[in-house]
Amino acid sequence: MYRTSLTEPTPQARQAGNELLVDRCDELVAVWDGLPARGFGGTADAVAYARRTNTPVTVLWPEGASR
Repeated sequence: MYRTSLTEPTPQARQAGNELLVDRCDELVAVWDGLPARGFGGTADAVAYARRTNTPVTVLWPEGASR
């Protein structure tokens, strides 16, 4: 478990969690429809952060899935 100084479930806290995850993985596997974020700290932001930090990204979106 990793803790940040963020104590409320805010978009900034979600993004901090995204960054902690990406910084500690060899590859990010994201189940994502490829659409822009509907708010800060979601899957699109995790994928964008991984790409900015040159972490390999594999995006999966099952056929027939809907958001």
